[in-house]
Amino acid sequence: MSMTDKKALRARLLAERMAIPADQKTLLDAALVKSIAEHSAFLTADALFSYLPMRAEPDLTPLLELAKARGIAVYLPRCDKNGMRFLLYKSQAELTPDRFGILAPAPRAQEAAPTARTLCLIPGLAAARDGTRLGYGGGFYDRFLPQFEGNILFALYEKFVFDSLPRGIYDFLIDPQSIITEKGAL
Repeated sequence: MSMTDKKALRARLLAERMAIPADQKTLLDAALVKSIAEHSAFLTADALFSYLPMRAEPDLTPLLELAKARGIAVYLPRCDKNGMRFLLYKSQAELTPDRFGILAPAPRAQEAAPTARTLCLIPGLAAARDGTRLGYGGGFYDRFLPQFEGNILFALYEKFVFDSLPRGIYDFLIDPQSIITEKGAL
């Protein structure tokens, strides 16, 4: 599949996700948050790397407060000219836009030091049962994940899990058991 085909697929899947009715999305998000909150990788995490939803992504923000209530430090990504770093998240009020206009902890916030028990929730558009992840094309997670030693959960709605997806040579292949939906882990 060419890059233009991949771009068209991204546009189609994004439009499909954005077309999910708000009431249905609320139910899907609640079920997905429950799936993650009950997953052993969340229950044993020493830190949580997450993200704030955009472009109709699943809203996992209840997990940020749940983790903090359990004494688990929460980190959010900040993208700058040097790539993506995970910085300590304390409150919504302290967030500032990064180079893409995405709300993130301030550039001087404490940087994460992940361990084997750190859980990273990753965003994207779709997954294949072989662990192929279709992101947004920026490659930030494809560059970050190979060095990450902790646990990964790719949270998405069941309707965006396919038998196969196009994969580029730089696309990071995730463990298929890391794919989690509103119905639980694959």
